[in-house]
Amino acid sequence: MVGAKGFTLVELMIVVGIVAIMAVLAFPSFSQQIMQDRVVTTANQLNSVYRFARSEAVKRDIDVKLEVSTSNWQVKAPVDGQETVLREFIIQHQGISVALVDRVIMSTGEISAASTILIKDDNHDTTDYYLCILKSGQNWLAEKAVGCA
Repeated sequence: MVGAKGFTLVELMIVVGIVAIMAVLAFPSFSQQIMQDRVVTTANQLNSVYRFARSEAVKRDIDVKLEVSTSNWQVKAPVDGQETVLREFIIQHQGISVALVDRVIMSTGEISAASTILIKDDNHDTTDYYLCILKSGQNWLAEKAVGCA
């Protein structure tokens, strides 16, 4: 046949083989990126809950508690004379641990004690983070290797 267009089965199998080899080589890098993303996401969520608690303390002009409840961090404040959970930090992924501590954020935005909270996973190939909180209430995220100093 003159002018027939298409691929032979051999050509198709070679292309499928090349794609399979590339996928196998890329998978370890991709899975490590997923694990790193989980640590970063957890650190950002923790930072967000802390900032929320601090803003609520200043906005409401009251002391707000950050209390550890199992592996969660609860933002508690008095509402209508009763202590209420305003927000809660929950670890979303298995294998990630966070060294949470009880703290009080005063109505001025200051915190009862400076804190260095470690966010880490079980993998040595990923970067762990600290949530660094000064007594003044200012905070930032820092890689574990850099530290809070």
